[in-house]
Amino acid sequence: MSRKKPKPLSIQDILKGRFLVEGNTFGNWRFVFFLAVLAFISISSAHWADKKVVEIRKMQREVSNLKSKHSELHRDIMQMRMESYVSEKVLQDSIKKSDVQPFKLVYYK
Repeated sequence: MSRKKPKPLSIQDILKGRFLVEGNTFGNWRFVFFLAVLAFISISSAHWADKKVVEIRKMQREVSNLKSKHSELHRDIMQMRMESYVSEKVLQDSIKKSDVQPFKLVYYK
């Protein structure tokens, strides 16, 4: 009994898809399925990474906005703590600066 030698695949056979329908096709289909699974995993991981990049950019913009709000509020607080600002607000309430030095009362039982 002589066995037939398998004919080597040509580029034309691959392009026409003959390797999927002639001869031992189970191994070929398994390989094609494996490549399809790898392609799906690659595409889904790329989409996942893109989604994370978008989230990171959004959070960076939010952090930038919060930093600017913080610096603005800090500036306003520093201005409100100045003596000139406080004295101006106190004068509006008709409270005057005392010329007498304050003293401490100590109460003993």
